[in-house]
Amino acid sequence: MISWLDFLLANLFLCFGHGVYRQCIGIPMGTNCPVYLANFYLFTYEFDFIKCLLKSNTCPVVLHRSSTVHRFVDDPFVPDFPDVENFMYLDQGTFGSGICPKTSCELNCMSEGFSCNFLDLAVRQSPQGFSCDIFDKHSQPEYAGIEMIRMSHVHSNISMTAKLGVINSQFYRFLRLCSCKKVLVFQMVSLIVFRKEKGYNLKILLKRTRGLLIKEKFIFGISTFGTFKMILP
Repeated sequence: MISWLDFLLANLFLCFGHGVYRQCIGIPMGTNCPVYLANFYLFTYEFDFIKCLLKSNTCPVVLHRSSTVHRFVDDPFVPDFPDVENFMYLDQGTFGSGICPKTSCELNCMSEGFSCNFLDLAVRQSPQGFSCDIFDKHSQPEYAGIEMIRMSHVHSNISMTAKLGVINSQFYRFLRLCSCKKVLVFQMVSLIVFRKEKGYNLKILLKRTRGLLIKEKFIFGISTFGTFKMILP
């Protein structure tokens, strides 16, 4: 397996325009194993850092705060760790060692404060704790001029089951990620309006939504009947 990985990393070629280029840094998207390799690669540094903290046994606060950090491939989410920058790189840290090698794994802060965007989540902090909403990169001003085709039109050449299945998948995505009923209702209304603009029959969209809510019966500790009434136009 090591030989295979050595060969893979030494023979990464990309087509760009009319040229073929060899990629020397990182792994191109589309290869079967880059997510696994990135996870293994970053995990080894994180594991060494935690071992260093345990061995020193001098800073339990840092160890505790490290347990709140989450990472999805190369995107870390760091709540309640204001001094994390002091431990980011191998040549930093009270213990003579941080987490990542800066030469090949430099981290950039994309958002900080009491609210931030992490993957498809808009995370907010309040005295009551964390709350989550859906974050859509397409809604950002820098992407406003980019033409994108989002979701299938009613006359697209795929089955109606697949087309309407978007309502199911997005409903359960919203249910899993949204912190409160108000946010879920807003996202479902936005989805139904968007699908209606794609040519779908409003009654069919509402019927499917009502069926999903009846199936769940209770969300956020209350009956879903009132939730459906909130979604109705």
